[in-house]
Amino acid sequence: MTGLILCNRCRKKMDGVCKCGNYKCLVQVYWKGKYYEYRRDEQGYVFTYEKARDKLIDINKAIRSRTFNPVDFSDNQVRERRFENMMERWLEQKAEEERGNEFSPETLKSYRSYNRVYFGYFNGWDVREIQFEQLEKFKDDLPKTKKLHTRRNVLNGLHAFFMWLRKKGVIKEMPVWPEIKGEDAKVRIAVDLEDQDGALMRMPDEHADIFTFMMETGLRPGEGCALKVKDFDLKEGMALIQRTWSGAKLVETTKGKNKEPIPLSETAWQIAVKHCAGKFPDDFLFINPVTKRGYRYKFIYRRWKKFSELPVTMYEATRHSFCTQVSESGANTMQAKALMRHKDIRSTERYFHGNIKKLRDLVNNRGRVRALRSEKTEVKGK
Repeated sequence: MTGLILCNRCRKKMDGVCKCGNYKCLVQVYWKGKYYEYRRDEQGYVFTYEKARDKLIDINKAIRSRTFNPVDFSDNQVRERRFENMMERWLEQKAEEERGNEFSPETLKSYRSYNRVYFGYFNGWDVREIQFEQLEKFKDDLPKTKKLHTRRNVLNGLHAFFMWLRKKGVIKEMPVWPEIKGEDAKVRIAVDLEDQDGALMRMPDEHADIFTFMMETGLRPGEGCALKVKDFDLKEGMALIQRTWSGAKLVETTKGKNKEPIPLSETAWQIAVKHCAGKFPDDFLFINPVTKRGYRYKFIYRRWKKFSELPVTMYEATRHSFCTQVSESGANTMQAKALMRHKDIRSTERYFHGNIKKLRDLVNNRGRVRALRSEKTEVKGK
């Protein structure tokens, strides 16, 4: 084995406790004409003999694999690679991206929450030492009282962090990633125009237009609230979707990181004409009569829950239902994808939920109606 374990006091070779009575030690390695010494473990403590031996084993593994770099094993580098230090750097970079409108404020908020509540599990570890075994134990130790969806999001946040470590060259390769199996997500459904109209009739008149507009365009609630007068070309009957609300911050981009025009239905066009009148280009299209400012997602979410009387979420009744309705009206998959502004066709397919009433008509109308066995028996008896 290349290298020696020396007493940190008298610098003699030691095996356990030194004859001078000292139990602290250091690792010395001669490499390419130079001596390198390492004194501290990942927590910053001077080596005990067992810790020094582990360090020397790791160094020799790197030498045999021809990946040894003396700097990587230095005390400063080891401290820098501690999980909590690298996590702090990652979150700082994400915060910088958020300030430049390159990253979602809500996602950053979630990552910070995961770090505060869950990721401390790895504090003190060198990120290079975290492998599948540790990750799987972390996954298994996540509170079972949390929904599968929540646990999966926590694990996905950790995965994003390790992807960043890989891109930075801090780790050489991604560890095998554990998987959270099962599904507890709520089954999404769509509603038809009749159900939507019923919900709109129950909505207070002063708030009905923003809900109607989202039903007519399939916009995400944050995008609907963020619309401005300057986004509309009423002559061409179109609107440019180019910003959204992310929490309390207005972000000059959308969830898909794109800026795309959408066509306006006749109803949507009439609403846009009504609300553009008398406003400046930078004014919000929809003004909340309660706050006298632009709408926010939480406000319309609460209004939907209070007045709609439908057993579906606002998102299902607007965006999901829009995708289903245009598909059932004859739009092919690519057209539906364009209207939904999805990057991936699979996203569009997940948004289509066949209206159960129409699907029932389809199965009934596919051919002749079979008589039940009991009815056939009665016919024979006659």
